[in-house]
Amino acid sequence: MKFLLALFALIISSPSLYADHGIYFKSNEVSKENRTGIDITHKNNISYTKSFTIAFMISLRETETHYGEILSLKEEHGKNLIQVTYREPDLYVILNKKETKFHCNFNSLNLLRNRWIPFQLKIDSENGEISLTLGENHFKNSIQFPKSSEFSLSLGVINKYGFFIDEVPSMSVKDLAIHIDGTPKHLWPFRKVANNELKDILSSRTAKLYNPDWVIDYHNRWTKIKTLSFPSLPSMAYDKKNEAIHFVLKNGTASTYSIKTGTLVTNNKNSGYPVFEKSQQLIIDSNNQLVSYSLNQNDLSTYNSVNQSWSHADSVTNDLPKWWHHNKLIHPINHQITTLCGYGYYSYSNSIKSFNEKSKVWTELKLKGDVIEPRYCSSLGFSAENSNVVYLFGGLGNSLGKQILGKEFYYDLYRIDFKTNEIKKLWELQQNDQFQYLPVNSLKVTEKDSAFYTLLFPCQKSSTHLRIAKGFINDPKLYFIGDSIPYEFVDIKSFADLYYWESENKLIALTSQEVDADAETYEVSMYSISYEPGADTELNMNNDSLPFAIKLFYVFLAATLLFLIFFVRRKIRTKIKIEKLENDSILTFQEKLPTFEIPQVNSILLFGGFQVFDKKNKDITYRFSPTLKELFLLILLYSLEDGKGISSRRIQEFLWPDKPEDKAKNNRGVNIKKLRGIIEDIQGIEITFDNNYWKMILEENIFCDLAHIQKCIDTQITNLDSDKIEEIIQILHRGTLLRDIIPEWLDSFKDKTTGTIVSTLEELLTKFDFEPSIRLAISNVIFGFDQMNETALRVKCNLLSIQGKHSLAMETYENYIKLYVKLYNEKYQFTFKEIVSENTTV
Repeated sequence: MKFLLALFALIISSPSLYADHGIYFKSNEVSKENRTGIDITHKNNISYTKSFTIAFMISLRETETHYGEILSLKEEHGKNLIQVTYREPDLYVILNKKETKFHCNFNSLNLLRNRWIPFQLKIDSENGEISLTLGENHFKNSIQFPKSSEFSLSLGVINKYGFFIDEVPSMSVKDLAIHIDGTPKHLWPFRKVANNELKDILSSRTAKLYNPDWVIDYHNRWTKIKTLSFPSLPSMAYDKKNEAIHFVLKNGTASTYSIKTGTLVTNNKNSGYPVFEKSQQLIIDSNNQLVSYSLNQNDLSTYNSVNQSWSHADSVTNDLPKWWHHNKLIHPINHQITTLCGYGYYSYSNSIKSFNEKSKVWTELKLKGDVIEPRYCSSLGFSAENSNVVYLFGGLGNSLGKQILGKEFYYDLYRIDFKTNEIKKLWELQQNDQFQYLPVNSLKVTEKDSAFYTLLFPCQKSSTHLRIAKGFINDPKLYFIGDSIPYEFVDIKSFADLYYWESENKLIALTSQEVDADAETYEVSMYSISYEPGADTELNMNNDSLPFAIKLFYVFLAATLLFLIFFVRRKIRTKIKIEKLENDSILTFQEKLPTFEIPQVNSILLFGGFQVFDKKNKDITYRFSPTLKELFLLILLYSLEDGKGISSRRIQEFLWPDKPEDKAKNNRGVNIKKLRGIIEDIQGIEITFDNNYWKMILEENIFCDLAHIQKCIDTQITNLDSDKIEEIIQILHRGTLLRDIIPEWLDSFKDKTTGTIVSTLEELLTKFDFEPSIRLAISNVIFGFDQMNETALRVKCNLLSIQGKHSLAMETYENYIKLYVKLYNEKYQFTFKEIVSENTTV
C-alpha cells in the first residue's frame, strides 16, 4: 500500500510544473463594491496567550493604484487597532489610528514590484515588543499589548470589525501563516477554489473571500497586449534594458513599441539604410544600439536614435537571406554579432560564426566537444548563472545537412561555453514520428539554470498554435504548460519569439505573419503571461495522443502490475531476511519484520482516516454519511475520554447549532436510529442513553485503535515490551488521528492525542536503548505526527548516517530545515554535523 501511495503521489504531483498560487487583489481598476477582501476570522476570533505572528508573501504591482489597506487587525480586550497601509512607495504600520516608527520605503529598501516579498508582523505582549519583517529588513519597537486576548483579522477591503475600508493596493498575497505563542496554528496557502471559502490546512478554520481573482490564472493564461500592422516585413529586436520592441522596415523606418507604456513611436529615417535581409537580422549590441547585419553583404548598419539615421549609406538590393531562421547573439567575450545554425540554399547549417566589424569578415568559430547536427528553427537563450554560456534547444534538419536527405525533428539540448569554446550535449529526447513540433527563436533560462521555457508549435499545418514548453537543464523532460496562442506558420514567411519582461516579471510572446501576400503586409501580435508560468495539471509532450482518462487507466494498470511484482519480490526477500537473521548475529538496520496485524473484524480504525469493519470482515465505512460519521465520532471520542459520554445539548451545538431545539431533537433521534442500525452488524458495540448522556460501550472483542493506543500508553512500556512497541508502531504508521475529518470540535482531541503520542515516543527514544530498526521506526512515526520534531530528526539522521545512507540522512535534514524556514521565517540553528553528532542534545 505504501508503494501505491508513493506512486500515486508521484503521478499527481510535480511542483515545478504547477502555476504560482495566491490571491490577486482587484483594486481601483474595478468599482468599490467589486474590490477584493479576505475575512480571516469571519466565524470567530483567534486567541493567543503571550504572542502571535502573522506572516505571508506579498507582491505589489506597478499600477496607478498608489494607496490602500493591506492588513487590518482588531484586538478585542484592549480594543487595539492595527492597520498595515501602503501609499506608494511607502508601507506604514498604524496603531490605534497613529503612525508607528514602522515606515518602510520600498525604493530605498530595494524591494522590487511584481516579486514575492516575505512579510511578517509579530506582537509579543509578554515582552512588550512589536516587530516587522519586510524582505530581508527587520524592524522592532516597544508596544503595550494585552496578554490572553483574541483578535480579528482581514486583508484588503473588509468593512467589518470597526473599520471602513474601500481602498486596497494592487497586490497579491499567498501563504498566510499565523503562529500562536510560537507554534504554527493556521496556514492558508490561498490556492484557487470554486467557492468563496478557503480552508486552513492546519486546523478546521475557514477564511471568507470577497471578489477574489487568482494568481494562478495569470500564470497559465496568455493575455493579448497589442496587434500592430506593417506595410512590409518588419525585422524585430527586443531591448530588454528599456523594455521595448524595435521594428525596422526595409526602407529604414524604425518603430519602437514600449511594453511598459503601451505606446508606439515611429521615426522615418533621415539618412542611410539598414542592411536588410528577410531573416530577422536585427539585434541590440553591447552598447544597446540597434544593429542590422547582413550575411550576404558581410556588413552591418547601426541605427542612431538621436538623429534617426543608419550608418550604411546604400540600400541593400539582395534581401534574400543566406540562412533562414538562424539564432543570433552578442558574443560574451569579443562582443561581436554571432550567428548559429540556419537553413538556406537547400542546406541545413550547424556553423557558429562571428562578424568582425573592422575586417568585415564572418569567421567560423572552432569549438571543441560535441557536434551540433545541422538544423534551423532552434531556440537559444543565455544562462542565468554564467554570462559566457548559452543553451540551444531543438530544431529541424539532418545529420548531413542536405535537404534532399530528409528532415529530422530534434528535441535535444546543448550547452555552449564561449569562454572555454566548448559544446556539450546535455540530453536528447526521442519522440515518435507523429510528434512534429518546432520551438521559437529564443528561450528563457530560470535562476540557477535548473530549467528553461520556450514556445513550441506543431508545424504539420499552417494554422497552428504556440504553447509554452518547460524543459529541465539536466533532465530530459519536456512539458506543455498553459493555454495556446494562434499562429500562422508559413515557414520562411513567419516568425515567433519569446522575451522576458523583467520589471513586470512576465514572458512576452511575439508572432509575425503575412496577412496579404499580394500587398506583402504583415501583422505582429504580442501576448504576456506571468513568470514563471505553470499548469493546474501536469501535461506531457504527447498529451494530444490519448485522452486523459485512457492514460489514467494505463497508469493504474501499470501501478497494479508493479504492485504485484513488488509484493512477490518482498515475500521472497522477507524469506531470505528471516533465513539470514537466523544465521547471522551481526547488527543490521533491516526493518523489523511485522508480526502484528491490525484487526479487520469488529474493528474501528481512527488513525490515518476513519474506517469501520463489521463482524464478517466487511468494510462498512461507506454506510456512514458525513452527519452519521460525525455523530458516531462525537459519542465514541467523548466516551473514550472520560467514560461519561456526551450530552444531547452538546451534540446539538456541534451538529445542528442553527436548528430550534425541537427540530434538533428530531434530527438527533433519526440519526441515532440510523447509527444503531449500522452498528448492529458489529458484534460487541452498543450506544446507550443514560442521564441525558449518550455513551458508546465497546466490549473486549471490539478493536478500536485509539483505545488500544491509550491502553498501551497508560501501561509502563519498557524496552522489554517489544510486542507492544511493535503494535504501537504498526497502528500509528497509518497516520494521524482522523486526518481527513476537520470539524472544529475535533481539534482538541487531535491536539491532545498528538501531544500524548509524541511525548510518549520521545520518552521511549531517550529512556531506552532499542535496537536501531525500532528507533528508526519510532522516529518515522514521530515525524508523521510532528514534522518539526527535533528528537526524531536527530535520531533518524544519526541512524541513517551510521548505516552509511548519508544521502538519505542529508535529504531528511534538508527537508526539515526548508520547512523550518517556511514555518518560523528564520534559519535552523543546528548544522547537519551537529545533528548527527551523538554528543549533541535537544
